[in-house]
Amino acid sequence: MDNISSLLKAFVIAGGIALLAGTILLVVLIVMRAGDPPPIVQQAPQILRLPAGARIEQVVVDGRRLVLLGLDPAGAQFLAVVDPVTGERLSLLRVEPELAPEQAP
Repeated sequence: MDNISSLLKAFVIAGGIALLAGTILLVVLIVMRAGDPPPIVQQAPQILRLPAGARIEQVVVDGRRLVLLGLDPAGAQFLAVVDPVTGERLSLLRVEPELAPEQAP
């Protein structure tokens, strides 16, 4: 009987420690989350300058940047990397198909 009560006492102590550790972890995570900046979605919209006549076909969010796949008026594809907070275009990459070996100069 003494063995069972010792085992029960150990489980109760372990459960109390787990509850205390979980509560401390929860408080720490709440405090850390409160210090994070608000999501980008809540910020005021910015103006994005694209090549004249271009249109955006697809948008991909990459951490704190947007990657836009678009088409210019001639039908050529381009990738634009944009900072969504400032609206600044960080880079513009024009996509051109590779020529087949028999078409190369």
